[in-house]
This record gives sequence, structure tokens and C-alpha cells, in this order.
Amino acid sequence: MLPSPADSGSDRHGASGQPSGDGGLLAAPVAEALMTNDLQTSGLAEAGVRAGGCFARPLPLDRTCASAARRFYREALAGISLPTDLVHDGITMASELAANTLHAQGNIEFTGSRQRPVSGMPEFWLYLRGRGAACELVCKVFDSDPYWNVPGQPGPGPDPASADAVSGRGLQVVAQLSGGRWGKHASRGRLGSWKVPGKAVWFAQRVPPAAGPVRSGRPEPTSGEAVDELESMLANRGLGGRLVRIDEPGGFISVLSVSRYLTVWRHNGTVSWKTPEGGYRRVPLCDLVDVADQIISAHEELARATVGR
Repeated sequence: MLPSPADSGSDRHGASGQPSGDGGLLAAPVAEALMTNDLQTSGLAEAGVRAGGCFARPLPLDRTCASAARRFYREALAGISLPTDLVHDGITMASELAANTLHAQGNIEFTGSRQRPVSGMPEFWLYLRGRGAACELVCKVFDSDPYWNVPGQPGPGPDPASADAVSGRGLQVVAQLSGGRWGKHASRGRLGSWKVPGKAVWFAQRVPPAAGPVRSGRPEPTSGEAVDELESMLANRGLGGRLVRIDEPGGFISVLSVSRYLTVWRHNGTVSWKTPEGGYRRVPLCDLVDVADQIISAHEELARATVGR
């Protein structure tokens, strides 16, 4: 079965407050808790986008979600000099992805009042991956419905989709503006009193080298520091209840038993794991936000496949 709230290591709890100023169904104290309680476990969670962290914010539960996503996109990139057309395209795509969350609100946790959600809110994420000419912005919108539920719009595959792979204006816009660099994958939330499973729909934008230095302020961690941080990030996403780590003498090899569904091996500066398709994926231990997302996606896919047998 899929991990339950009890597996996350967090207790459900309520909150009180008034609706936010943007008109969304999100009480201000709840928003503050969602944005702070769960972003302080790892160093990268406290870092800004330029330092390799992930910008994460809860999205409103109504039609103001699109305008909130546009605002969050600008906020996440504050202080980073990027071409105007790239920013405009990103704002447009983020708005379209956020609007799709209106079709996926069935797994939201409330306490006492439907005005006060404590888990399962749609979430906006933005981070950097890659270096130099391969550097790109990755924007994801998470919702707690694991299945594609957008009327008239077939879902993208786990790999980048072509511009003609969808019907419906919203996702056609994302497919075209991203040049096919978009898709969806299984995931878990970053915010809330427990990290619900669901899906993330994403797009990526290549950052032109002429944009100048995009990353700054955080030295690359050693492989040992990186695996420490990766372990912390996985635990903070609700996978800590059954996570077991073993380090070989000398510190060159580590094994992370994430759950009965997934084991991750670290050898020097790389990590590898079994994919849902039965093969193995090996990636360098850099861009930890993206690596953690890939591992979480594999875990959720394997868990669902096991339950479905």
C-alpha cells in the first residue's frame, strides 16, 4: 500500500486564520506554516534558487491560482537577470499549469473548516538544474491527485511531450513555449502537515549562457555531505519513517533503503536506483533538488505498481 500519513513522521494538525488577501481559500497562518515548517530540514530547503534550492509555495484553491503562480514565478527569480522573453514565457506556462490544479482537489486535508487546509494544497516549485550551457529553470506544479484529470486534455507522458501530443489550448501553450521540454511524473508534496502523494506537471527552460552567472553563493558539497542532504530531503518529503542508511567503511559507498519499494546506492559522487521500468538509473550527486525528485518519483511509481499487482 502507499505510505500513509503515519509513515510521514508528522502528525496532522489544524490552524486558524483569515483568508489570504489574494482571494484564495488559504488562511494566512496556514500558508505561513506550509511555507516554513517544512522548508527548514535541509540546507538546500533554506537556500534560494541561485544557491541550488527549491522555491516552494502553496497555490490557492480557486481561480486566483493562475495569478498566484505568475507572482511566485517572478518572486522566485528576483535578483536573477534573465531575458525578458524567457521570463514572459515562463510566467505564461506557470499560469497554465496552475489552472489545471482546479481539476485535482480531491485529496486535500481540512481540519474543522474547509477554509483551513493543512495538507494536499497544490504547490508551485521552481529550481535550477545543470551548469553552464546545460543550465535550465525547472518549474513544477504539484497536486495531490495522482491521476491526470483534465477534461479534454490527455496527459503528457513521463518524458517530454511534442507540441501535438495534447489537445486543449492550455497545455498546447506549455508544449509550444517549452519546445517540448515538459511532462508529468509521480511525486509527493513539499508542504503541509504530511506530505501527500500526487503528481507534478513540469516544464523546463534553457538559460542562455549570455544571461551571465545564475548560480552563486553555495559551494558544491562533498559526496558525503551530498548524501547527508539527500537523506534529509527524502525524509522531509515523508519517506523518513522507513528510511535506513548504511555507510561502508571509508565513506565511498552508502546504501539508502528508502522503503520496501526502493533502495538507492551511492558510490562516490553518483547515486543509482532501480526504475519502475526495471532498469537502473545512475546520476551524479549534484542538483540535489532534482535528484531527490527523481528518486521520489521512482518510489511512488514502484509503490503504485506493487499495489496494483
